[in-house]
Amino acid sequence: MSLTLTNDLLTVTVETAGEKYCGSRFDWNGTVTGINYKNISILSAEKLPALEDIKFHGRGLHNEFGIKNCIGYDEINVGEWFPKIGTGWLKKDDEPYFFYKNYEIDPLDFSYTQESDTKVVFTCVSGERNGYSYKYTKTITLEDSKINISYKLENLGTKKIETTEYIHNFLLPGAKPVDTHLKLTFPWNYKIEDLVENVKTDNLVKFEDKGITFIKNPDVEYFLGGIYQEKNAMSSTASWSLYDAENDITVSETGSFPLYNCDVWGHGNVISPELFYLFSVEPGKEISWSRTYEFKG
Repeated sequence: MSLTLTNDLLTVTVETAGEKYCGSRFDWNGTVTGINYKNISILSAEKLPALEDIKFHGRGLHNEFGIKNCIGYDEINVGEWFPKIGTGWLKKDDEPYFFYKNYEIDPLDFSYTQESDTKVVFTCVSGERNGYSYKYTKTITLEDSKINISYKLENLGTKKIETTEYIHNFLLPGAKPVDTHLKLTFPWNYKIEDLVENVKTDNLVKFEDKGITFIKNPDVEYFLGGIYQEKNAMSSTASWSLYDAENDITVSETGSFPLYNCDVWGHGNVISPELFYLFSVEPGKEISWSRTYEFKG
């Protein structure tokens, strides 16, 4: 059953574990799939409607742990289980781990409590396999024009948990296709020639000192890998800002963590800036972080 959080400015839809999405990639532990700010729709999806399978494709603010920093995969034999935080235990096959593959899942123990019209708390507990065990809590709270998503990961096992977390922000303000009215900016400079990947952006993306705009509506899937390049600049803020000139609104995300990486992906009906957090939690310890979304205009 989907949950609704609401205040005077925001209406937010949050899906519960296994309600629709049941793939092996993204987090099941509470997913924001709808945001309306002053009755303007903000979110989109990984695939165009004609190609979408809501059981396996991402939607809304869909986060993922370990897209490349997979936990425990190389330690086990084919047919054994490795942890995908917030998703489940996945069964290893005879090939290297690939995030887009749909692995067999042994689900976690999920629960939630909606504490008020503006706050809901999701929890999952993993049990223990191969020395890995954790409790993961996600709290989603509305405050005026902000959505705060806070995380707590408790390491209950005997092995260190080290991986990344990011949100695949599937954005489409006003439900109007991506075009020249959108401008994505960052609080840092970058160099085009230093991008790790630059896929299908020719005659599509206009690069600026601290961001990108669009020359036209994308007719392909594009990708910018490693747009955050100031690896030693600890003062850089983990954030992005998307301005929609059509509706004169700005959507932004700010993380509480030191930024590890930033990528940008999208197609004609979505733009997705992704802020990566790299963390490590020793046995018996816990770690907390948060992401805040703010809406202006």
